[in-house]
Amino acid sequence: MDRKPATNKASAETVDKVELWRSAADSWKRIKVAAETNLMRAELTVAEYRILRVLKEHGSSQRGLAERVRSKEDRREVLIAITPKGSAAYAKGEEIHTRFVEKALSGLKPGELTQLVSLLENVADASDLMIKEQGIALPE
Repeated sequence: MDRKPATNKASAETVDKVELWRSAADSWKRIKVAAETNLMRAELTVAEYRILRVLKEHGSSQRGLAERVRSKEDRREVLIAITPKGSAAYAKGEEIHTRFVEKALSGLKPGELTQLVSLLENVADASDLMIKEQGIALPE
């Protein structure tokens, strides 16, 4: 996946922060796809890996944010589901995180924003290459 340099999208003096965010999100998605593809070798999704990491690091305490639920298809299967308290906490966290990201990016100068986009695209390109070198096809 060849990408045009970020400087072609906007000049260093007039970086649109929304465009920067979109570019960063695009690069992050590409990195995430590469990471997901890599984790498939262990038969894990990124979400499963994160859940396992959190459980390993913090144990099973979930402060009422999630609950065990029996599967409707197979009553022997126990699933983990988000509770209303968990949904509310997630919504609040998402709002707080959005404000944090906006404020964090506001500290960068236009040229630095352009450089950040370019660096993220370079990391995404390197991630793509690593997966391709392993002979794994990236999803389109």
